[in-house]
Amino acid sequence: MWKHALLYGNEAFVPETAAQEQHIIKTAQRLEELNSWVSQGLEPWECLQPVAWFYPLTDELQEGISVYFKHAVLETEPVLLALLEHIQEHEFLELRCNHIFFKRC
Repeated sequence: MWKHALLYGNEAFVPETAAQEQHIIKTAQRLEELNSWVSQGLEPWECLQPVAWFYPLTDELQEGISVYFKHAVLETEPVLLALLEHIQEHEFLELRCNHIFFKRC
């Protein structure tokens, strides 16, 4: 999942600081954990899929702690509802334009 962080559309962006890289790694780990709650019994490719993650040209995605994603085969709203039960106090999750927005604080 970590490789998806560096792609935005057809462009690739490399973290400029060690802090950005660490944020991306920790966010990837957390997404893997969240994926385990909604993708049990599915094939490995039937999982959460990042749509937009690290994009240094916008405030919302410049640190690597926020990501927009969807599920490869499941509907977005049921996935969101299932994940809300597993969100920690310092995390944020909401539906935005048919994608799920996740942010670690």
